[in-house]
Parts: sequence; structure tokens; C-alpha cells
Amino acid sequence: MGLLRGWQRSVAVLPLLLIGLAADSGCYDTGDGSAPPLESFYFPVGLRVSHGGTVLYAVNSNFDLQYNGGTLQSYDLRLIRQHAVLAIADPTNPNLPLLRRDSPAGCPDDPPIFREGEPGRQPLGETCAPPVDSKAYFRDSAVIGAFATDLLLSQPPSALQGDFIVPDDRCASPPCRQSTKVHADDPPVPPGNSRHDRLFAPVRGNATVTWASVERDSFESTPTAADTRDTYAPFRIDCGQDASRRCDAVHQIGEDPNEEGNTRHITMPGEPFGATISDDGTSLLITHQNDTKTTLFSTGLSRTRDDDARDRPLPAIQFVVDNVPVGGVGIAGVPHDPDAFLGALGLPRPAFLQTSRAVPEVSLLRRYSDEEGGVGPSVPRPFLDVETAFPITASAGGADSRGIAIDPTPRLACKARVAPVGPGQTAEDRDRQMQACARKPARAFIANRSPAALLIGDVGVSEGIDGTYDPDRLTIHTSIPLTAGPSKVYLAPIVDTDGAYALRVFIVCFDSATIFVYDPDVGDMESVIRVAPGPFAMAFDPFSFEDVATHVEVPFDQRDGGGLRRYRFAYLASFTQSFVQLVDLDKTVRSPATFSRVVFTLGRPTNPKGS
Repeated sequence: MGLLRGWQRSVAVLPLLLIGLAADSGCYDTGDGSAPPLESFYFPVGLRVSHGGTVLYAVNSNFDLQYNGGTLQSYDLRLIRQHAVLAIADPTNPNLPLLRRDSPAGCPDDPPIFREGEPGRQPLGETCAPPVDSKAYFRDSAVIGAFATDLLLSQPPSALQGDFIVPDDRCASPPCRQSTKVHADDPPVPPGNSRHDRLFAPVRGNATVTWASVERDSFESTPTAADTRDTYAPFRIDCGQDASRRCDAVHQIGEDPNEEGNTRHITMPGEPFGATISDDGTSLLITHQNDTKTTLFSTGLSRTRDDDARDRPLPAIQFVVDNVPVGGVGIAGVPHDPDAFLGALGLPRPAFLQTSRAVPEVSLLRRYSDEEGGVGPSVPRPFLDVETAFPITASAGGADSRGIAIDPTPRLACKARVAPVGPGQTAEDRDRQMQACARKPARAFIANRSPAALLIGDVGVSEGIDGTYDPDRLTIHTSIPLTAGPSKVYLAPIVDTDGAYALRVFIVCFDSATIFVYDPDVGDMESVIRVAPGPFAMAFDPFSFEDVATHVEVPFDQRDGGGLRRYRFAYLASFTQSFVQLVDLDKTVRSPATFSRVVFTLGRPTNPKGS
């Protein structure tokens, strides 16, 4: 606890705490302190956008222990997006809930918002987007433990396109694997009859995963500015809150060896940090930044079924694997394309790549079931195995790797170009071409700190004279220098000059308060976005990698009269100053001056107490 008190005397200690040198989580106690602010950000560390784009979910960490817990929150994203467009056009608009109106421009040296004789407003930047009151968009919250580190949202089955084959852990052999087909043109879930998804947040303070149910929205959902959590269900966060809005014990898993579904009667190790959900939606993996362990949870969900999450099993801890390199931070699932395994008995077991802040290598973990081979308990239980490690040799040092993301779009783009069966194209020819596309390497991107660089590699290669295909092998071949403190990496599109999706890699550099934007198709660093101190987590308007891979034109959102594209903004949480910024990702002629700039300031930028 002494180190935390020291941090209050000097914010310079903050970067050290973020990499795991903070006081041990065991010193944390909720006690009888003041309740956290329910309607405002306080050290936000995770953001997620709902599948229909109407809700922004946030998790706040209460990092300096000023309160007796952190918070999960929901905000009206549709209203935020509408107001961002108003602010771009005129930051003095009276409909904006500005926190101050004495200096509406708020730009350095007070330049005019509009240059005389020139069309449009001045380009926006961090201080040229006057802060608005985030409470105007707040809709619901729940109190959780301190020191949350991330936020995940489960994916619905309707997000899948084409054939999707999922290993079934109840099967003892590959022929038992199930297959389902979900089409992109399936009818949407009607408003008011949505299914429920789940939010997951690793929490260091009590070494748990806190989860909550949220109702899924769709692009047909149309909340109004007057809607609350009582009148628009997707705003509502359900984690069994009591009168003080604190989540109940059922929704904080990994701490009790006797909790429901914990058949091995184990507990989660301390310092949980990074998290990912498997492609089949059934598993949640958590890294531990000060340990040699990784924890496997079941989500209680599956992407092959659209049962209401309320009717599915509760999430539960399943297994803790040891002997991974100490300092696990980033983790991502390896994409296994079913077409790569045509003629085989089934897909390989789900695999994951995990980074380390201490060792210059990336570990390969795989999920199995202890029923495989015909032995094991009557109720199958999944477990993890550490299979191998891939060295980082593309840059000197190569240690202290953080976020990792894996890009399947080269495969998807190739498959979209394969001609259908017809004149001149037999089914056998098409299958062969689809398999070749599916075996193209996926691209891997890793944020590395020692030295500060973006590492680029390939996942999945065919080797040898027989063309043996290894879907999980990682080869890192490129290192691109960055500024200090790379922490997270995200794959998301921009809207290009033709109004179509175009993939980019976003690298968050915490120490230097910058976001690097890399174009993976051109192989060039496109831009650097200057942001507020301590950028931590990002989220984006909803999109699909299939649309990005094929450069589909971004549709306009008819809920807003067709004047705003469904995909336009990135959302960035400032950990240090406890607010959220919006970055404009639309490069069309309608908004060239604001592209790749901060255009909206959600909440009052507030320096940490004691700084």
C-alpha cells in the first residue's frame, strides 16, 4: 500500500504501477470507503461498443483507491455520435452539454474556430474539442472491485458468416465435431426480443473475473435521447446488484473454490491482466502479469447457438496452466479457417498466442478436453497446455511485449475472389482454391517496449516439399520503431476516400500519449495521433472483418436519417485524466479536416489526485 500512497505524491510512479510493480493485490480491501462515482469515468481501462452500436460500455479501475470499488458503466452511444457530428460542425452548438462555454474554441493561443474566407472549421485536436458533460450520456452502472484491467463483450452467433465448424469438447474424437451455417443475410433479431450477451472484466483487486449480462441490440434498435435503462434494455447492466449497486458474489468468479461450475475446486492466481475469448465463444483466457500461469474460464456461451445467455450455464473457472513465461500480458486466439482443413477430420483444437513482458518470446497455448482419448470424467472439462514458444529475434532485445492482434483479412480477401462453381469452375477446383486461400498466413502485430516497436509476423505456414501446413506457427520478421510505451494494439478499419472499409493497425503508446496508425496493405505508418496523457484502451464502431477484407462501402445509419455512417469513430480511454476521446476515422470528402484527429471530449479531463 505504501507504493500506492507514494503514487499520490507523484504521478511519475504511475507507469511503473501499470506494468505490475504496484503493491500486491492482496493489500486491497473494499472497506467502508466512499462509493465510487457511478456517472463519471475514473481511471477507465476498458471500452466496448455494443453489437448494434447504441451502447458504449466502460470499466473503471479506481486505481488510486479513493473509493471502495471500480465501476462498470453504460453510455448512450447513439447520442454521443450525434453530438460528435454537431461538435465537428460547430463546437458552440447550444445542443451540446458543454462543461464550459466561456471559451468555446478551447484551442491553443485561442485561434478562431472558423478562418475568415475559408470553408469549414479549423482542424480539431485534443484541446480544440471542448469537453462535454459525460453524465448527459450515462445510463447505468454497477460497482465492482478495484484494479480492473480490461473489458470483453461476447460475440453473438449472428456475427458469423459462411460455414463455421466448432470443436465440441463433449466429443472424444474429431468426427464428432459439430457444424453449423449462419448467413450474413439472416434476419436481424427484432428490437425488444434481443438475446443477452455477457461482459467480462479481469479484476486485480480481488483476483476475479467480474461478469454481467447485457441485452444485445441491433442496427434496428433505435433508442431516443429520453431513454433510460428502464425504457431501453441494452443500457441495463445486470450483475445481481444490491442497493449500493455492487455486483453480487455469483458475478465475481475465480475466487471461491466451491462456486457453481468450478469442478476442479481451484482459484485464480493473482494479478490477472490480459484477456481474450476463443473464436467459438466458449472459453475466456486470462493472463497474469506477475506469474507463470494462465487461467481458463468457460463463458457459458457458444457461437453455434443463440440461446438466451440467461438460460445458459454460468461462467466458471476451469483450469490454471503453469510454466508459461512470467509476465503474461497480451493474448489472442489463433484464427483457424475451416477451409484450410478440407478433407481432414476437423479443425485443430483452439490455440492462443501469449506475450510476456519479461521473456523475448511468444507462447503457444492450446485448449483440450480431459475426455479426449476415451478416458476422463463423465462430465468433460477443458484444460490448457503450453505447447511451444516462438522467439522474438526481429529486433535487438525483443523483451517486454504487450498487446497482440492477429489479422485474418488476407485469407478472407483471397476467398472472396474465388469464382463460384459453374462453367469453367468445378467443385474440386473451387475447394482447392479455397484451401489455398485459407492457408495464406494471417498477419500478427505485437506492441513491444524493449525496444519500442511494432513487431510484425505471420501465423500459419506451409512448409517442406510436401507442403505440410502448420496453422499455429508464428514467425516474426519485421520491427518498426515507435515512441515510448507501446501497450496495446488493435485491428480496425478507417473509411477511405471512396467511403469503403480499409484496414489499419492502431498502436497505443501510453508513455508518449500517441496512437500510431499503420497501413498493413501498403506497409507504411500512415499517421500519428496526439492524444491526452495516458491513453489505455480503445474501442470502435461495429464492423466485420469480412466487410473490411472485401472493402465494402460503409453504409449510412438510417436511424440518424442517413447522414452518419454506421462506422466512423474510435473511442479512446485516457487512464491518466479519466475521460474518453473520440477520433474521426472518416476520410471521405465530407470530413477531410477532421480525419485521424480527436473531435470529441467525453467528460472533464481530470489530473490524478496528489499530482
